[in-house]
Amino acid sequence: MTMLPRISRRNFLKAASGALGISALAASAQSGPSPASIPQRPLGKTGLRVSILGLGCVDIGHGPHSVSEGAKIVEACIDAGINYIDCASSYGNAEVKVGEVMKTRRKEVVLTTKTLERSKEDSWKEINRSLERLNTDYVDLLQIHSINSLGQLDSVTGKNGALESVIRAKEEGMCRHIGITGHTRPSVIKEALNRFPFDTTLVPLSSTDKLIDDFGDVLFPLAQTNAFGIIAMKVLSAGRVTKYPAESLRFAMTLPISTAIVGMGTLDEVRQNVETARNFKPMTDAEMNALVEKTRSFATTSVLWWKRT
Repeated sequence: MTMLPRISRRNFLKAASGALGISALAASAQSGPSPASIPQRPLGKTGLRVSILGLGCVDIGHGPHSVSEGAKIVEACIDAGINYIDCASSYGNAEVKVGEVMKTRRKEVVLTTKTLERSKEDSWKEINRSLERLNTDYVDLLQIHSINSLGQLDSVTGKNGALESVIRAKEEGMCRHIGITGHTRPSVIKEALNRFPFDTTLVPLSSTDKLIDDFGDVLFPLAQTNAFGIIAMKVLSAGRVTKYPAESLRFAMTLPISTAIVGMGTLDEVRQNVETARNFKPMTDAEMNALVEKTRSFATTSVLWWKRT
């Protein structure tokens, strides 16, 4: 297969004194807790430290936001102390909106993106496109996305699979670390870790996911030995568990994870989630069990569509 040429490397833009605009959240933060008041944890053995609350960019990518509106939400998160940004080329135009902010604030964040492509050639194109849209020369974490079956794993880890392009990206300085994500089968992610020393895993972890093929049961013991970072997604069950957002976020943060990513499509959502993160106290076992019981009715594959086999 013909190897595609590498995109031109751009120089980072120097930080400008004028940002995209000061959000209401940033204004309120001046008299409140400092950004450092959001606790941080190690991202596995990468050497990076990440805020326990991360920004998941699906909402700003698929929502009605203009580029400037989406960028203001990203700005608000960074101003509040969120330093982990989870993006993907498949999230609408989220990378474009994040890229507006990266023109001036790249060094303030741990920036991640993903490749959903399965072949080396298509993945290489996607990675290069992502860097262009994000206005950066590199991402801190590049993830092979949504590996939910052994067939998909065989495809990306086999000859001319996406893993080859991701490894090349790391060798050429386009990413610092390599991760994998999965939604459905913990056994598949476990097998992926046997095949390649991924630095991180991104998986659903919530009070509802716990009741259907829980990723934590499989990955938490492995992480104690292999020291890979665990990133929680779907912590609010993709917006289905709307009665208990703060409790659901605390539930995920109490687990042995590095960060919990949450989609935030408004400044109000940023404020609420930041407040929970700043005041985070681990749940007791009794509190965690109580939330599991309160949300048990949502623990079905009709609600948690990503757990359908």
